[in-house]
Amino acid sequence: MNSRFAHSVEQSLIDLRTTALLRIASAIETAATLDELLLLALHEFSQLLDIPMCALVMLSEDHSEATLTSVYPPRVSLPPPFPLHETTYLHQMVAMRQPFEFHDVSRDLNGPEATPLTRHLAQLLDNEQVRSMLLVPLVALDRMIGLLVFASLAEPRRFADNEVALARLMAGQLAAAITSFRITEKAQRRSAELATLNDIASAVTSTLDPREVYHLVIEKLNEYFRVDAGSLLMVDEESEDLVFVMTLEAGEEKLAGVRVPRGEGVVGDVAQSQRYAIVHDAQNDPRHYTKVSEDVGYVTHSILAVPMVVKGRTIGVIELLNKRDGTFTEDEAYRLSRMATTIGVAIENARLFQEVANGRDRLEAILNSTNDGILMADMHGTILTANPMAAQLIGEPRDAMIGRRLNQLLAVLAERAAELSAPQWLNEDHDGPSVIEIELPGVQRRFIRHFLLPVRDAFGTLIGQLALFQDISKERELAQLRDDYTGMLIHDLRAPLTAIMNGIMMVKRGLGGPISEQQQELLSIAHQGSQTMLEMVNTLLDISKMEQGAMTIEHQPISPYALVDETVDRLLAKQSQSYQLRQEMAIGLPLFEGDHEKLVRVFQNLLDNAIKFTSNGGDVILGAASARLDRGVAPPALAFKLPDLAPGNWIVFWVRDHGPGIPAQDHDRIFRRFGQVRGRRVRGTGLGLTFCKLAVEAHGGRIWLESKEGEGSTFVFALPLRQPR
Repeated sequence: MNSRFAHSVEQSLIDLRTTALLRIASAIETAATLDELLLLALHEFSQLLDIPMCALVMLSEDHSEATLTSVYPPRVSLPPPFPLHETTYLHQMVAMRQPFEFHDVSRDLNGPEATPLTRHLAQLLDNEQVRSMLLVPLVALDRMIGLLVFASLAEPRRFADNEVALARLMAGQLAAAITSFRITEKAQRRSAELATLNDIASAVTSTLDPREVYHLVIEKLNEYFRVDAGSLLMVDEESEDLVFVMTLEAGEEKLAGVRVPRGEGVVGDVAQSQRYAIVHDAQNDPRHYTKVSEDVGYVTHSILAVPMVVKGRTIGVIELLNKRDGTFTEDEAYRLSRMATTIGVAIENARLFQEVANGRDRLEAILNSTNDGILMADMHGTILTANPMAAQLIGEPRDAMIGRRLNQLLAVLAERAAELSAPQWLNEDHDGPSVIEIELPGVQRRFIRHFLLPVRDAFGTLIGQLALFQDISKERELAQLRDDYTGMLIHDLRAPLTAIMNGIMMVKRGLGGPISEQQQELLSIAHQGSQTMLEMVNTLLDISKMEQGAMTIEHQPISPYALVDETVDRLLAKQSQSYQLRQEMAIGLPLFEGDHEKLVRVFQNLLDNAIKFTSNGGDVILGAASARLDRGVAPPALAFKLPDLAPGNWIVFWVRDHGPGIPAQDHDRIFRRFGQVRGRRVRGTGLGLTFCKLAVEAHGGRIWLESKEGEGSTFVFALPLRQPR
């Protein structure tokens, strides 16, 4: 009887667990969103293991951070992400990929090896009355993506071996489901993007009316990115102003013909820099051009603007305003930039076809004057038109190409090529035309970039193909010249400068015979001048590397206090004390990740700049504070405004002088290479602030200036406490 009863109980447990697992599988299959899936799964896990609390902790791609993503029973708010390496037990578990059990959370997490973060987590768990925990790794595609947490409340609990095995089985199912959801969501986003691009491409190639093209482009972008309004601005080639050609707000067209002066507003900055801009608080952004909004009575809160660049030239800007749900993200900026490339090429092609429609003579004029080689083929692939540049680049007579098959001509060109390549940066994640670069041998090597575009009539019917060939030989030559110039700086300047400095030092030490005090002074001046020149060469090299993205940032934990102390020590060794240096360092500043040497140089440049413009006995103030920026929460009360920094934890440094101040029109200029305040003659190369800007931005931070003439200047830079990936 006892044996049969035990067997019956065991069979009942198996049936119960099988039923629970089937419910979990059903929840995975029917959940509409990832959040819904996680909540349903945690609920079933709690019921199956008779556990009062379940939670899911997800890991970042590089396993540097862990985030509490979902909890059952649900919570209104969850704690922020925390660095994984500061939690000893979790860090070990990620490395071992094995379950981990805490029988007594308060005792185990507050042991001798506990870090401050571990103790903080123990306090949070104690507040929730958590006594025991079982942590199970979530592994998918041979990669750990998170942790499944089971917790008992009030009373400690031991987890049996069969419960741990069951938990691991459930964790495997959940990990596979999460990975599947992520892949599906990414595919859906990409599908929506391609559908939008396809609609835009169809509109551009099916009509010669620019207004219809502009309307459809903005309409589709407004729908895809879910914004209140969107605008398309094109560059006036004569004045270089930006002109609104289409604005859609609630389906209504506005602002056609309105101009934004060159360089004004966020769009002007984007057009000149050829880099996208995200503005979360437009009203407090100094770049915001308020005149347009005021004229139409529209309040702008947030902005996403990206340039349309064709062949290295900005032809326009796409501007989206006031995102309906949440804020603009870097991912959205990247996607819009990618779409803007296709849209820009499409709009340019639409302009070209509009001109072609005006007659053969005008077509010949356009084809003969363009710097790109163009072949036009019909829907059967027979070449109908070839311009002189195409004949020159391909190396065959123009008349000999007309009537031939396009694919045959391309095959002959490929056979002649010394090398064929498809650059990843031109083809990455792009389902449009494939871009190929061809190297042709000869006495003088030639490099050609080639891609195909579809040609459609007014009804959208495909009628042929357009083959474009761009001569990028100059581009390659300039890149080689840039590398040669950098090499010249390294090998032809640094070595002789070092030799000069060594020679001066040996003469100063008397190796060439006794020297007088006056000679000592002259040699010191020469040595200092050589040192300054060597520093300028090194700064130029660093700036060049950072602009090319080749500068390595050596991340290490940095104390703000130690950083400031070392900067001041170096400065005192070089400067005469003709000023008053005061520090405004907040108490309890946290460590942050950064390149110690480069940040010391940033401080040195800013302090040296402040001292130059401070009269004898004047004050130079160096300060630091930490700030947490949340959506909808005002930044801490500081003596200056924070720009549009992303939400999160930041550490802010500033250097303030009481000098003559800097006019507003020169605020951007001084951060450029050799940029100085106009009308002032001061010592310096004009490279220090350029280095500061690039070094701070390489750390994921921002640097800016607050100054008025006659009221001194404050240089501020902010660095994120958690470095971006």
